[in-house]
Amino acid sequence: MGIGKALAEECARRGMNLLLVALPGKELDELSATLRQRYQVEVHALGLDMLEKTASGQVYQWCVDRDFSVDKLINNIGVGGRSDFETCRVTDLEAMLTLNVQIATVLTQLFVELLKKQRRSYILNVGSAAGFFHIPHKAVYSATKAYLYSLTRSLRSELKPLGIHVALLAPGGAHNRQDPVVHRKVNGWLHRNIHHSTEHIARTALNGLLKGKRVIVPGTLPKIYIGLSGVFPPSWVDVVVDRLFKNTR
Repeated sequence: MGIGKALAEECARRGMNLLLVALPGKELDELSATLRQRYQVEVHALGLDMLEKTASGQVYQWCVDRDFSVDKLINNIGVGGRSDFETCRVTDLEAMLTLNVQIATVLTQLFVELLKKQRRSYILNVGSAAGFFHIPHKAVYSATKAYLYSLTRSLRSELKPLGIHVALLAPGGAHNRQDPVVHRKVNGWLHRNIHHSTEHIARTALNGLLKGKRVIVPGTLPKIYIGLSGVFPPSWVDVVVDRLFKNTR
């Protein structure tokens, strides 16, 4: 189960009605039906390729046309991956920038209008611990997550008077999405404590969001290494990260 599915299930488990947006297909339909039956909540689904130019507007208009009441926006859209910057395909870079940066930004801007109608509402941007580091072979990915962190911090202050709380989820890693190079270099206890199940990440995310936390980092070890990254000189941190993510054959 990916983080998006886990977040949807955690919301449903808490009795929240859901508006799901994902690529169209059998998987989205099955998830919607399962959550309705298991948790007795309303689930509406929109199958859409978010790389379409008008995708953000379509999502917003779908909610407006059906008079959906929205009090939480979870921006979980995005892509990752590992590649050398020099040789990666331009189309892959464009897709990552579109999904990780542009869509998350535009969706947030559009939905402020609906969110501010609620007495209390929330925006959760799903970032990554990678946003706190400069990672070779994941240069664009870590840069997009750093952007999301910066956007979240700025909007937290700007939208607070509207009753909208903005938070960042920054997991160190999920069991279902592990970097194979890091996996080879870091094993055992350390590896297990950096990565967490998607269910644990989702539960921690919702707990933190509803408690008003600003940055939500599941697990003690990821909190420590993110904290230390701000204490040690950047040059030291860059050396450690470079050795960790550098390919060795």
